[in-house]
Amino acid sequence: MERVIKTVLRAILRPDKNGELLERQLSSGLWTRTCSGLILFGLMFSLTSIIQAFSGNVPAVPLILPLGLENYFVWQAVLFIPWLMVSWLLVSWLARMNFKIAGAKKLSWRQLSAGLALSFYPFLFWLWLPHFFTSVLYLLGMSQKEWVDLLSNPGWFQSVYISLIVIALLSGWLASCLTVTARRWTKRGYSLITGSLSYLAWVLIIFILLR
Repeated sequence: MERVIKTVLRAILRPDKNGELLERQLSSGLWTRTCSGLILFGLMFSLTSIIQAFSGNVPAVPLILPLGLENYFVWQAVLFIPWLMVSWLLVSWLARMNFKIAGAKKLSWRQLSAGLALSFYPFLFWLWLPHFFTSVLYLLGMSQKEWVDLLSNPGWFQSVYISLIVIALLSGWLASCLTVTARRWTKRGYSLITGSLSYLAWVLIIFILLR
């Protein structure tokens, strides 16, 4: 677990080093550690979802999936880990297909999927922080109406909440671009497009479930 946490922290703080990490450590269990890192983030989101569920709150934004409103956070806690893992495998497969179309010959699916997992850690971390802060406020006794009022009114809380989401989106995109282009699987421009589209697809899939 210690190596998994170190890998996660390094990917969050130094996404520019992901390419070097893939080059040096893939044969030493890096793919397994990146998979474990995603499971760790899944557990973190499941924990905050459970806290919101037991606080008696419901999602404040419209739902996409046909799940009950009152029990949505329970479903989110149960489904988030498999949802995250399946979406990771799907996006990795689509990215590999794009690279194959571009003529990439020396392309390892394990290396590509490990790189995409590493590049997604910053997004998951910064996105988890507002979920964590919201759960803490609920534990302290704040009602959902008070939370909505606090988030709706311009002020420090709204600014911090929005800033964390913006940081999550931008950091994840930057990490994806840096990681994919560093491997030289094909031309840099095509790698940049593939990395950006893969990241966008993954974010959209996550936001289908996450509330």
